[in-house]
Amino acid sequence: MADSVELLLDPSSDLVLLEDWAALEAEGLPNQSRHQSFSNAPHITLAAATRIDGRYDDDLAAAADGPPLQLVTAGFLVFPTRRKFVLARQVVADTALTNLHRRIWFALEGVPESVPTTLRGAWTPHVTLGHGLTSGQLATALELLRERPPERLGAGIVRRWDAKEKRLILLGGGGVSWEEQSGNLRTQ
Repeated sequence: MADSVELLLDPSSDLVLLEDWAALEAEGLPNQSRHQSFSNAPHITLAAATRIDGRYDDDLAAAADGPPLQLVTAGFLVFPTRRKFVLARQVVADTALTNLHRRIWFALEGVPESVPTTLRGAWTPHVTLGHGLTSGQLATALELLRERPPERLGAGIVRRWDAKEKRLILLGGGGVSWEEQSGNLRTQ
């Protein structure tokens, strides 16, 4: 299991993705609502590696600093796995999102065993809707969701998932600064 750095969405944008999850669930299709971890929330993975520990947190917080991003989806993506498929909403890699991704990877300079599909030049920003779909389930899911229009989304804060310790570390961004995370969060 990999550690990751993730961009969360604002609450109203979460609802858009949760509607997608619910539509898939209503049809009995694999979807992210079935993932029972406390950390489960719609997000965009910015970076992943075998181990991203606390030594990177200050630099990651500085990289995440800035105003909330405005995002837009651009249809659906399908990623093949060994025997099944992952379905996701594509997020447009505009300049602001690409710059955030670049800053995150500069902060992670030297991190070993990074996940290649999260690196600059190979990254496709997306929000996962479901994984483990068979080809038949994928066809049903796409038919079900195909009428859903591209959506404007607001980004929230950046967090780090520590898979070894099973904990989330809020890093900032989205109008939240690093210093404010120790107790009372407030937006800029």
